[in-house]
Amino acid sequence: MKFLKQYWLVLSIFLLVVCMVLFRTFNREQFRYDAVKWAESSIPGSNLVTEDKIMKMDGKVLLINLGNVSPSDRKLQVNTVTMDPGLILEKENFEVIRKNRGPVILFSEDRSVSARVWLVLSEMGLKNIYIFQNDDYTTPEN
Repeated sequence: MKFLKQYWLVLSIFLLVVCMVLFRTFNREQFRYDAVKWAESSIPGSNLVTEDKIMKMDGKVLLINLGNVSPSDRKLQVNTVTMDPGLILEKENFEVIRKNRGPVILFSEDRSVSARVWLVLSEMGLKNIYIFQNDDYTTPEN
């Protein structure tokens, strides 16, 4: 009993912290991931843009090249930056994307790379992110 009288404040704070940790751990809503919300715009293809749509966009368009090959359309008079897809979330690269005041267009010779980067950036809360769709793109046949 003497022990409780001496350390009642420390024990009460410890119990409070333990209760809060348990509550956050077992609260399912805290950790639920809503993948449908992030993928909504990819289903109808509203995140895909062509050269014509880019020319009509407002604001400063930033084209991010995620590979070694640049788009063949030289008519695109936009600010182009080359970034490694694995390093897209590095502080310097992420700041370039966030500071752009207009649409960000992702380009890669492999569309799955652009799609993955688009999903990551969308999950980070960035808006106005698009994937460049070249008109002469053909789906590889198996």
